[in-house]
Amino acid sequence: MLTPSAYAKLRPGTPYDEAAAVLPDREAHDPPSDRAPAPPEGADCRYYRAGGELLVSVDHLRLCFDARGNLAAKDVVPGAGRPDNDEETAR
Repeated sequence: MLTPSAYAKLRPGTPYDEAAAVLPDREAHDPPSDRAPAPPEGADCRYYRAGGELLVSVDHLRLCFDARGNLAAKDVVPGAGRPDNDEETAR
């Protein structure tokens, strides 16, 4: 999991090599890309769990890096069924 404090310190423009120092060894196995906003054009996006709970839907933290390897966007993707999930709120 990527800790919220480490995520908060990452700023757009941060090179991947610098960001990698705080990133977990593994990305999320089944990322919620269907609930995430559209990624920046040409970006490589990676998803990390924001919590260590297993077998429950947790928020994911998405980091998108541009072709030069710099952080282009960062987003919190709410867990399924969470009150802060736009899809659930719209119902």
